[in-house]
Amino acid sequence: MLTLKQSCAATEERADQLIDFTSRIVASPSLSGEEGDVAAIIVAEMKKLGFDEVSTDEVGNIIAKINGDGGPTVMLNGHMDIVDPGPAEGWPYPAYSGKVVGDELWGRGSVDMKGPVAAMIFGAAQFKQLGIRPAGDVLMTVAVMEEIAGLGSQFLATHTSADVAIVGEPSRNELRLGHRGRIELQVKFSGRSAHASAPDLAINPHFAAAKFLQRLETLSLQNDSVLGPATIAPTLYVTDQQSANVIPSEVTIYLDWRNVPAESPEHAVKTLEALIEPSTDGSTAVVRVTEQPRTCYTGVTRDFASIFPPFATESSSPVAIAAEKVITESTGNPANADVWQFATDGGHLALSGIPCVGFGPGDDRLAHTNQERISISQLKTAAATYGPLVCELAKSIETT
Repeated sequence: MLTLKQSCAATEERADQLIDFTSRIVASPSLSGEEGDVAAIIVAEMKKLGFDEVSTDEVGNIIAKINGDGGPTVMLNGHMDIVDPGPAEGWPYPAYSGKVVGDELWGRGSVDMKGPVAAMIFGAAQFKQLGIRPAGDVLMTVAVMEEIAGLGSQFLATHTSADVAIVGEPSRNELRLGHRGRIELQVKFSGRSAHASAPDLAINPHFAAAKFLQRLETLSLQNDSVLGPATIAPTLYVTDQQSANVIPSEVTIYLDWRNVPAESPEHAVKTLEALIEPSTDGSTAVVRVTEQPRTCYTGVTRDFASIFPPFATESSSPVAIAAEKVITESTGNPANADVWQFATDGGHLALSGIPCVGFGPGDDRLAHTNQERISISQLKTAAATYGPLVCELAKSIETT
């Protein structure tokens, strides 16, 4: 059994190594599908830290293991891909600097989620560092393509198994027990193109799209007692023309539906289809979930739908109670059990039957912004928490 006192001492012993590793992976760009370089750095560090097994699967996920004594398997789950940093202007320090300023480490991915990944890796490695054998195997999984709907963890969910998972997305070192899902949908309106000087010769799809958007604004959505209300946001509006003097033949509206468990992708499609008015001018409309080929850094290409399932872990469940106990003791603050506002790979894992709890360092409100930075104090606290959290979760599974 790894105690909190032992874990805190082990974290301090390797604090400089933890910070250096975090800085190096933040400094390695890793957009979705381009994670190969950072994967190599992570694999090398895991081997250096003494993980019993370190490998990558066919889509590029990293799977490392610390052997246990046959008890419940606990998975720690994170991802290595990041979103684009955007313009250099506005970043106080270069986006890929990994620069340490005071108690903060700056850069794209520091919060979402290379900092949490580093904390999980070092936290799990403490079993080897201290010569303590965990009750069951500890799996450290670092997935690809989370930022584009979680291709990596969807693959993990069908090719690995665990009794419980810790999702390390940033939670400000508080407990998270779920989130709404995300479905990306497209509504394509088709008409007939013509010169803008002769609109009578066209079937202008903009008008059908405008009527749809007006009806969408009044749509009543589900409200989940734990996860909160579902939302739909129109995001992109794309036509098949670039010239302002041509009426397009097609208009596509992209929608971001943050769904609750009662709203399946099939339900979403049918609901949107019902908002489309019957055509009186010959235009047509089609609703579909975004699905497209995705090529991993390993070269493997897979058709993949842009769907994150929602999930919710009951606060009264043994794993939630165990997690709350450890987090409160480790941080010295209430665990503040809540749900994330954004979707995570936990949805894919929970859908496969793996109970999930969420805990990770970093202020999630800084993710995807040009102010992204992580508190080193939070980073160290999280690293010291993961080992004891693994032990307590394994115990909670054994006693149920």
